[in-house]
Amino acid sequence: MKRKSLFALCLVAILLAGCGGGAANGGSAPSGSGGATGDSNYQGWDMEAAESMPTAPESDSGGSIPDSIYQNTRAKLIRRAELEIQTEQFDESVKALNQMVASCGGYYENASVYGGSRRDAYASRSGEYVVRVPAEKYEQFLSQAGDLGYVTSKNEGSEDVGEQYYDIEARLKTQRTKQARLLALLEKAETMEDIIALENALSDVEYQIEQYASDLNRYDALINFSTFRIYLHEVGRVTQEVGETSSLGQRMAAGFQASFRNLGQGVQDLLIWVSYNLFLTIVLAAVAVSAVIVGRRELKRLKKEKSEEK
Repeated sequence: MKRKSLFALCLVAILLAGCGGGAANGGSAPSGSGGATGDSNYQGWDMEAAESMPTAPESDSGGSIPDSIYQNTRAKLIRRAELEIQTEQFDESVKALNQMVASCGGYYENASVYGGSRRDAYASRSGEYVVRVPAEKYEQFLSQAGDLGYVTSKNEGSEDVGEQYYDIEARLKTQRTKQARLLALLEKAETMEDIIALENALSDVEYQIEQYASDLNRYDALINFSTFRIYLHEVGRVTQEVGETSSLGQRMAAGFQASFRNLGQGVQDLLIWVSYNLFLTIVLAAVAVSAVIVGRRELKRLKKEKSEEK
């Protein structure tokens, strides 16, 4: 019995040494020694996993990720996009955005609307939306974004987290193998001392399994659903500005059109201001009329005095 107990404790010590080696390495990739477990199966598996682990994609001379990576089945891509959009019909654009999200099977992570309230009646509205869309619907959603209004800016980004993902996946598989071996030893344990030691070892391994599984779930959520950050701005008129390379006539014509539009917009703004400040407008008009009347009377009096002096 003593020999069996001693043998079991030796195995536990070896397994615990392997657990400690894996934890000490932190986030680094597992080495070919398999965490110093002393098991040739661990060593061969870790070497195979390390050799098959993809490396981070290198940028080309333009700094962009090669198109081939999007067809790489081993790549683990997190894709993001940010869009600035102007619209003349804010409510219609919001409805169109809701339909786009629903048709792509996505969801809103966050949605906020600013301006246009009773306290700020003159302010145009702006919306900020964070949308999560299935990765396979990324291109579809991006191509439909132009239906919301005039896209003033668009930024896209991709991050390959394959190296970190497969590293965590390898560590998780190692911990599960250790868990299975500890459970087998626990079934054969005969003394309370051995049982307590094995249960403590199992507790440590299960904690590592939960941590690695949580990390993988977090990566899966980011990989399987792309993130779109959309800024929607309400404007009075969407116009495409004439560039510096346009001819003098085109630039002058655009300037005249902008002047007339600004004049018309100014008149509209004035009328709206009057409607919101009708009482003040009446008072100001009465003061202005009174000032004119008094001014005319004073002018007549001055003229009469001058004529009498002559």
